[in-house]
Amino acid sequence: MKDFREEVRRKENIASSFLFALLSLVLFAFALDPTRINLNVSGSGLLWLVILFAGSIFMGASFRKETENGTIYALLLGPCDRSAIYAAKFFVNLVFLLFLETLVLSMAAFFLDFRPGPGLPALATIWIAVSVGYSAVGTLFAALMSRLRGGEVIYPILLFPVLIPLFIGAATLTQSALTPAFSWSDHWLRLILLYDILFLAACTVLFEYAVEE
Repeated sequence: MKDFREEVRRKENIASSFLFALLSLVLFAFALDPTRINLNVSGSGLLWLVILFAGSIFMGASFRKETENGTIYALLLGPCDRSAIYAAKFFVNLVFLLFLETLVLSMAAFFLDFRPGPGLPALATIWIAVSVGYSAVGTLFAALMSRLRGGEVIYPILLFPVLIPLFIGAATLTQSALTPAFSWSDHWLRLILLYDILFLAACTVLFEYAVEE
């Protein structure tokens, strides 16, 4: 709860991410002609591109406050397990991503005439699953970059290649979820769930080494 209150109070990370998402969708709305392009087909990749960049703006600064004022050292020396620190940051990032995605979908419906229709339950499941994997990896990399000079610049350069299989699957499944041909046994969905399990477990273990001096 403390992390939530701090992020809401500071506002700059949240505002930067939301403003980027809004401006991106406005630009797409003017650049694309909805009378010639079926945005329910081609729009899935655009939406995930917005989420990828907007999410990295917020998550890249996950540990900035703790690093700047030195409280990260107090947290590491505390009696709680270090995985609890990771879990708290992961949960904050996950909630933010889900809120961001809800906002992006709402704006896409307004600006791009993006209509999920009966595919909304499948779409929600896909976006939640992808958000778990994105938050897991993004939180670990934010911890790794938090003590480096210019770490927020390096952060997306190192993070995005690791997320390639996750976001390829996300764009493919999002497009599929908007058609009657969607299947819950799709191999891309299984890949995303496997990605979530493996990376969440690995990042929880590796976080202790990521915050070491």
